[in-house]
Amino acid sequence: MEGNSATRNDVRVEVVTAAFVASGVPEGVRDLGRFLENLNNPAIARHIELRQATVRPLYRAASPLVVDAPLLVRRDEIVFATFEGPHIAHDVVRTATADTPCLLMAPPFQIQGTVSFAPGAQPSQAIRSVLGSFFAVREARVYDAEGYMLGEGEQIVVNGAAVQMTASTKRHIEAFAEKAGMIRRAERAHEAAEEPMPVQERVERAA
Repeated sequence: MEGNSATRNDVRVEVVTAAFVASGVPEGVRDLGRFLENLNNPAIARHIELRQATVRPLYRAASPLVVDAPLLVRRDEIVFATFEGPHIAHDVVRTATADTPCLLMAPPFQIQGTVSFAPGAQPSQAIRSVLGSFFAVREARVYDAEGYMLGEGEQIVVNGAAVQMTASTKRHIEAFAEKAGMIRRAERAHEAAEEPMPVQERVERAA
């Protein structure tokens, strides 16, 4: 019993939705293959259960809420997840030997990485075949919709149902060269220039 408990504590996932990031120990999961099986099994409840969980808003990494009870996360709201723990295959993670680069547009993210398929499969058709399930993406880089880098991982799990557009390419929408602060300052300056002059100030200048 103690060995099983230790194994479970070695497993941790970070689950990302369009608005929140939750981290915790998934109930009943001991490796990546089992995690994928659970996510793709329609007979299992619509929620995954995370113990020792924390949750925070998507773009605020500081001060996450430490949840004092198991956290339930709806599987169909997951965009992607990172997995920390054993990567035992169970014939689920790596049954294919052909790799292809892939760009996945899964709002509010762009995900760039490598997906494995059966040898000889046409990449576009093979990508189409996995979009109905959760699947592993290796050498993954995650960007926001504007192209700013958010993070990367050796292997992440993507919800195919969250993907709106995809292509077998190494490219992604790149961020603008201007810094966000510079853009905001320019917008404020433009708004200030368009603000009407107060009536009293106009009268004084006319005098």
